Amino acid sequence: MPQNRTRTPKPPNPPNTSKPSAPPKPSMTWLFRYLRPVKWRMLALLLLLLATTALQLVNPQIVQRFIDQATGSGSVSGLLSLAGLYLVVAVCNQLFTVSVDYLGNDVSWRATNRIRADLLKHVLRLDMRFHNVKSPGEMIERIDGDVTHMSNFFAMFIAKIVGSFVLLAGILGYMYAYNWPIAATMTVFTVLSVGVMFRLRDIGVSASQTERQANAALYGLIEERIAGIEDVQANGGVPRLMNRYHRAMRAVFLAGRKAWMRRVLPWNVTVVLFTIAVTAVLMLSVRMYVQGQITLGMLFLFFQYTQMLNDPIEQLGDQLQEFQKAKSGMRRAQELLALRSEIAEGGQDDLPQGPLSVSFEHVSFGYNADQRILHDITFRLKPGERLGLIGRTGSGKSSISRLLLRLYNLDGGVIRVGGTDIRDLKLASLYRRVGMVTQDVQLFDGTLRDNLTLFNPELADDAILETTERLGLRPWIEAMPGGLDARLAAGGASLSAGEAQLFALTRVFLTQPSLVILDEPSSRLDAATEAILQKAVDQLLERCTGIVIAHRLATLDRVDKIMVLRQGRIVEFGARASLAQDPASEYARLLRADRQEELA
Repeated sequence: MPQNRTRTPKPPNPPNTSKPSAPPKPSMTWLFRYLRPVKWRMLALLLLLLATTALQLVNPQIVQRFIDQATGSGSVSGLLSLAGLYLVVAVCNQLFTVSVDYLGNDVSWRATNRIRADLLKHVLRLDMRFHNVKSPGEMIERIDGDVTHMSNFFAMFIAKIVGSFVLLAGILGYMYAYNWPIAATMTVFTVLSVGVMFRLRDIGVSASQTERQANAALYGLIEERIAGIEDVQANGGVPRLMNRYHRAMRAVFLAGRKAWMRRVLPWNVTVVLFTIAVTAVLMLSVRMYVQGQITLGMLFLFFQYTQMLNDPIEQLGDQLQEFQKAKSGMRRAQELLALRSEIAEGGQDDLPQGPLSVSFEHVSFGYNADQRILHDITFRLKPGERLGLIGRTGSGKSSISRLLLRLYNLDGGVIRVGGTDIRDLKLASLYRRVGMVTQDVQLFDGTLRDNLTLFNPELADDAILETTERLGLRPWIEAMPGGLDARLAAGGASLSAGEAQLFALTRVFLTQPSLVILDEPSSRLDAATEAILQKAVDQLLERCTGIVIAHRLATLDRVDKIMVLRQGRIVEFGARASLAQDPASEYARLLRADRQEELA
């Protein structure tokens, strides 16, 4: 039976706040704060667009004068001058257009990269309950895909909207100065087109949001199945997987078609209105030309300005489509940012120096509300003691380690490290003093140095090499081309299981923790590699408190205490030597079974 239990009152746990109370409404203020750092580039972009608009208004007038002089008594030199001026204006217009595209994309990437960074930082701070239900593929789509649909808003929306209205005002103002009936016809078309587009501006937002969700689900499916491709192939699951993929693709197609049809509805309406406007203007212009009221050049000018009138209207339509996409992405981004981790950070920063004590006081926990994993766990470790955790798969061993790192909140009870409730500690303070080595070692696309230090530039190369030499990893590093600057691929395909575990131990060594959790680090190793790893583990545990989770009982020969778990309850807890010598103990029974298995 468990020993050394002391009853203490259970303090209340913080509520789960991993969901927002209500879906946030898209806020333009939220977007504009990302534009403030690039406001001068936005101003330069606006000035370039105004210059481009002015050149667009000038060119038709040059052509009008050229036609009138060519059909009249104009000189050849005058025509050549007008042609040269037209070419200069056209070249300048192209240069300004290229500059606008470059500056617009520069503004877009600067602003949206800050959004991506904020979203990624926020997601990394969310608790494990959130990450258990969200696949990496879905998160990539939400952090990158949704933000990409906002990029056009940052790049061109404001500038093009302003530029389009300036161009519309310039065209209509010029037409009113020359011929008010035609100008009135163009004004009616403009007002109706702009009114329809703004009236229908949100018609595609919900459908676009559904389209983004369908894409996220598809990418999540692809990422998960590629990660488990070996199991899928080995168990003949490819046909079933392809069926799920086709269904997901169909959902993307249907959602995308519906979103596209709704987004283009304002544009379709403006096409009909534009056709009516062009017909009316052309009929009025031809009638005036026949009656001798305008010249041929003026007829061309009226027609050209009518054609140009459609360009800003189309730009407004395009930008409203992009705005609908951006608004759906904005909603999803703000929904993500509105989520709050259930792990409430404490304010205490100090822990005792040296090895830390650990105590669990009536701890209960479950990953789901209807399924309890740990039941009333109570034990205590003095500073510097080593605990061996054993039990069948699903008995709660790994759950204890996750709770120590505050990856989840307790359902009841208290966990103290160094005498302090871990809920009162700042997370950074806890992580500085607690290290963990798991069965699966995560390696990142980067140099050996980056992978060993976890991208900490403050760790000197001498300290890294000295640590790796103690663990027997230095000869392997020196054999790599480039040494610490050698590049590793993500996932660690270039490392053996033993090298990967030594990597993980080196990371923990370099942080100099006061409490170390080893979660079955030797479960995938052969006997020779396990002996090397055990030597490194012994060196690590010499200066800190240790918790070793293991299936192989031989790895627990040097621990001080043993805890046997079964179905989330402590079956046995006590000194290893005493339990090993007690033939009635559960630990002694497991030792006998382990020896018989080795002899067999």
